[in-house]
Amino acid sequence: MDGRATLYAIGGLMEMQNATCEVQGESRAKAGTGNNTKSLKGLKLNLSLFRGFLPLPVPSSLRLFWGQSLFCKALLIQTLAVLLLCSVAWGGSKDIEHRHREAQEPTVSAQEAKVLRQVADRAESDPAAAVALLASEITPESSAALDVALGNLNVQQDELEKAEEAYRAALEKLPTFARARMNLAQVLIRQEKSGQVIETLRPVLTSGQARPETFTLLGYSFLLQGQSLPAETAYRQALLLKPEDVNNSLGLAKCLLEQERYSEAIRLLEDLVEREPQRSELWVLLANAHLALEQPDQAIVNLECVRRLGIASTEALATLGDLYLNCRQPAEALSVYEEAFAREAPPLERLLRSAEGFLMLGMPAESETLLRQARRVAASLNPDQRRKLLRLEARQAYLSGDRKAALMAYERLLEEHPLDGDALIALGDLHREAGELEEAMMAYERAARTSGKEAQAFVRQAQVEVERERYAKAVERLEAAQTIDPRPNVACYLEQVRRLVR
Repeated sequence: MDGRATLYAIGGLMEMQNATCEVQGESRAKAGTGNNTKSLKGLKLNLSLFRGFLPLPVPSSLRLFWGQSLFCKALLIQTLAVLLLCSVAWGGSKDIEHRHREAQEPTVSAQEAKVLRQVADRAESDPAAAVALLASEITPESSAALDVALGNLNVQQDELEKAEEAYRAALEKLPTFARARMNLAQVLIRQEKSGQVIETLRPVLTSGQARPETFTLLGYSFLLQGQSLPAETAYRQALLLKPEDVNNSLGLAKCLLEQERYSEAIRLLEDLVEREPQRSELWVLLANAHLALEQPDQAIVNLECVRRLGIASTEALATLGDLYLNCRQPAEALSVYEEAFAREAPPLERLLRSAEGFLMLGMPAESETLLRQARRVAASLNPDQRRKLLRLEARQAYLSGDRKAALMAYERLLEEHPLDGDALIALGDLHREAGELEEAMMAYERAARTSGKEAQAFVRQAQVEVERERYAKAVERLEAAQTIDPRPNVACYLEQVRRLVR
């Protein structure tokens, strides 16, 4: 076999630059002799950068770039090239066959190499036919390379269970096939079977074949299982072997955050954002770490960096708006919310929560801007969302001084949800403020019959009785409220009303 190639394994990528390989060989002779019976010529590879068997996951979001800048044909050609260049033998002596049995890479016969090339030719135009052809050639005695190639094609078709079966079949034939184990580990993660990844990769560790990417996979798997300490150890090992890999540093930062080691995480993330400022996830994690240390101003700075770099997600912008709102900067909050919700339709719950924040601060005008956007999708609301929207609309109208609109909103809400205790109490408050004590008392009495609002309704009834100067009845209501939910402020109020009775 003659071949010339340079293989570079860098960050889960495999380069084959201007490699040209001519392979000549013999098929495995049935009698085990070394006679030349067939030859394989003209396998010419001229590939610039393309990805390896299966790239490693980015710990932040499991970015398995299957299908991105990776065509099935290139994948199959690469499979064939690596096997031919690194570990192929045709026929030959028993010593060579013995070395192959002990090798970490599978061998392929001339016929199997021919099949792989046919599959590569078909894979780009007709993946299903390529899969069928390859599957028909796989037998218990065939090379593990064919099973791995089939697994790769199944991944391309998003057939993860079939891919798992193919990789396991390859490992049954050749347990030392490290790359098959790596591929299997990633498929397991994709299927949310992270608990099996550790056992899958253990032989790679014990055999001394572990690469930085192996430790990255282990770290991510441990992190998914909530085992932040072994995950930290794995990521540190990966960094020891490959310190320039930002993804490993990111995984380590997540481990530190899980362990509430926020100051350490901040130092690491600050270094990462200097190295890759365009990566929004790093800024968001940094902001979260500052929030955990009760440093909202610094978190705002971090998220503003994401915003001004033009890489902020809708959720990041909405979180920035929440922070501005919590810091009582409503103008900035509204500006950020509008920017966030203009780029794409926001989740309705997020929209309603933001509107509610303005109402809690007594800012109905700002809230109306967000409620108007929510009304545009009112037809698609589920019952709970519609209920919340009606409640917020009523509150917004009340704070705006539009009592009539507020009454109508609460009445619409109670038509659909007659046992809404919060709405009944709010309706009673509206009547009470207008001096309509009978209507207020009726609303409060209805609220007292709803679960969880009894104590609050009894206090409201007591306040009405005090206004009527019926202090004994007010005492009865307050005592009933304290029996259900004792509170110091209510106890103080009760004592004051008792003095009026005497």
